[in-house]
Amino acid sequence: MNQAVIIKSSRNGINLILNPKLPFSALLDEIVRKFQASEKFFANAAFAISFDGRALSDEEECRIVEEIMEHTKIQILCIVENDEIRDAILQKKMEEQQRLTREATAEEALPARKTEGAVYHAGLAEGERLETDESIVILGDVPAGASVVSASDVVILGALHGSAYAGMDGSPDAFIAALDFAPEQYNIGGIYGAPVEPEKNGLFKRNKTPQAKIATVCDGIINISVLPVS
Repeated sequence: MNQAVIIKSSRNGINLILNPKLPFSALLDEIVRKFQASEKFFANAAFAISFDGRALSDEEECRIVEEIMEHTKIQILCIVENDEIRDAILQKKMEEQQRLTREATAEEALPARKTEGAVYHAGLAEGERLETDESIVILGDVPAGASVVSASDVVILGALHGSAYAGMDGSPDAFIAALDFAPEQYNIGGIYGAPVEPEKNGLFKRNKTPQAKIATVCDGIINISVLPVS
């Protein structure tokens, strides 16, 4: 790899491909320079970020995020691992949304704010309620006091400390997944789950401590399991 850093941007976030041989201080300067040069393109956007090409410590990852936000107007929502689980979830949601868009002929008005698409590019504010009749991927947190309601699946690439309701069309096959799973209330297909106590974790690491978890229904009971990380 000849370049110090390559920025790959998609609707799902930013992936940085980093030179494995460059000293970290020089690499950090180049990352800041690249983002400053591209700042108009990102236009005050907020993203999740992931890293490839180089092994980084937690401190180095947080340092990169801090430098980007200090020297640009870009907001980094969280750091996610560039793994098969994350990619598979996002791909599944995008494919499902494409199918639903082709089949949909009309939309019914909902009492709360409604999304247009399978990916919501922000976290929720305390007290905010987000409803959709489709599966939803949220690139951010759902804090205590906020809630998300979906007729199908709910995927949160951040912390779930508020309320999440999946399968509100009555489907028991829906699921709720989050990188930090500690909801104050959650329901799948009309079945409520037991309370989950939040774990203490670092500022940006969302899927290492605590672990990413998924809630599914089996035999009329909601089970919570840890998502394996490759």
